[in-house]
Amino acid sequence: MELQTQEQLDFIKMVAKCLAEKLIWFLFPANKEKNYSEHIGGLAEILDWSEEFYEQYYDKILNWEIFRYSGENVHNAETPNELIMAFGQERLKKFYAQNKNHTTYFRDKYATITKEDYDSF
Repeated sequence: MELQTQEQLDFIKMVAKCLAEKLIWFLFPANKEKNYSEHIGGLAEILDWSEEFYEQYYDKILNWEIFRYSGENVHNAETPNELIMAFGQERLKKFYAQNKNHTTYFRDKYATITKEDYDSF
């Protein structure tokens, strides 16, 4: 994904911060010791979700009052933050379903991260 403006980049950072603050610890099982590569992989996952949110909702949030009352607001979010959290919770459920048997997911994700992937952030 190629960003056009600093405003778009700032939007993704804001979404990532919101998702990370509320959801990052739900990505890791409580009984599992966390290590650096898994933590970085988890943060990369949150950043990927933030980019996905940007692609789906950036233009809609710019016209929030129109979107808020439209049929596209399937989460019935009253505020953009509510939409971000509803998206994050939905994405978390999807993540659990896709990766329930993939115990090394974050280490594998971390291993594939290159500096170029996240240089713009």
